[in-house]
Amino acid sequence: MEVISRTFMNVLQQIKYYNVSEIFLILVLATLPLGGHALNSNAVILFFLASLINYIVNKPTFKFNRISILLISFYAVCLFSLFWTENLENTKIGLVRFLSYLALPIAFLLNSNKPFNQEKIIGIFSKLLVFYSVYCLFIAAIKCIQNDDISYLFYHKLSNNLGDLNAIYLSVFVSLGINFFLRKKEKSKVEISYLVFLGLFLILLSSKLIISITFIVTLLYFFKRKKYKKVKWKDIFFISGIIILFLFASSNLSKRIKVEFEKTKINEVIDTKDFGHVYLWTGAALRLFQTKAFIEILKEQKKIFFGFGLNNSQKSLNDKYKEYNLYPGFMNYNYHNQYLQVFAELGVVGFSILLMLLFSVLKDAIILKNYFLLSFIILILVVCITESFLWRQRGMVFFIIISLLFSNRKKFSL
Repeated sequence: MEVISRTFMNVLQQIKYYNVSEIFLILVLATLPLGGHALNSNAVILFFLASLINYIVNKPTFKFNRISILLISFYAVCLFSLFWTENLENTKIGLVRFLSYLALPIAFLLNSNKPFNQEKIIGIFSKLLVFYSVYCLFIAAIKCIQNDDISYLFYHKLSNNLGDLNAIYLSVFVSLGINFFLRKKEKSKVEISYLVFLGLFLILLSSKLIISITFIVTLLYFFKRKKYKKVKWKDIFFISGIIILFLFASSNLSKRIKVEFEKTKINEVIDTKDFGHVYLWTGAALRLFQTKAFIEILKEQKKIFFGFGLNNSQKSLNDKYKEYNLYPGFMNYNYHNQYLQVFAELGVVGFSILLMLLFSVLKDAIILKNYFLLSFIILILVVCITESFLWRQRGMVFFIIISLLFSNRKKFSL
């Protein structure tokens, strides 16, 4: 017993000198693309426990900042929705799922005495993304050969090699990795190869929106840096390479964009009362219908101020799917729009806090002239238009960690 006690005390002494919490924070990011949510949830728990031990050992003074306060306030609104929710059990389940909005900012507060090394954390995560991408391509190549089907190299079939991972979410992670390597002032040849490889992999993931945003933000950043510098041949070569990569992607992307434009009939979606089970839906058309349904539900149910309660908007949306006779396979599809999703569940109150949170990160990025953070928040703002990104474990944990890691801190050293 004495040996165990002495060992425990030695461990506590070591924690005083090493940021163990940082290791578990890296683990949280590293497990985001892997398997189901259980692995990442366990990593979050370990990070929280390590942070708690750090607080017990060092007793740092809490250093609150605007982002952490807004995150905790957002979870408070989710908690208070127990008083007005239409389904208590659904909201209780949602509160468990959303614990990251409370646990992660508290964990950061418990580490107020030990600032995290931003470059090291994001650097390790970005390099792991390269490893994950190689693994995906390797498995995809085997499947292509086995099934004589090249489609395994694209979109969800490619990302699913890491488990049940949506291509949109993996694209967001990869875009962050691209921005990390791009913004390093001194890049090794290996890091340049990482940058190019992740760019090609992002193209294969085939997310029209994320590829476009990454491309635009990358060019804007590049021209901003080169604005007051003499243009060199290597700069022209680099820009040309980026454009060629984008054009390479356009063959696959243009087909998908063309389908969206040609098959999406806006007036038809707005005016039709009975779609039938064989109606040809595009991604844009379905999202347009969901927006239409959202507006109708608000008018009919008058849930503007508080919403239906956390994790409790699906029933009313399913009723609209039935009312308009949509294909039954769409049942339980959420709004695929973060802004509509939070408004439907938490009303004006929750929606306002979410907007304050998003624009606080944007404000920090602009004030600090942190182009890495700026590219991150622009990507999140746009992705939230087409996905309920912050309502899923991977999305919420990713957003919370990156926001807290860079909030109210010195300019990123890249």
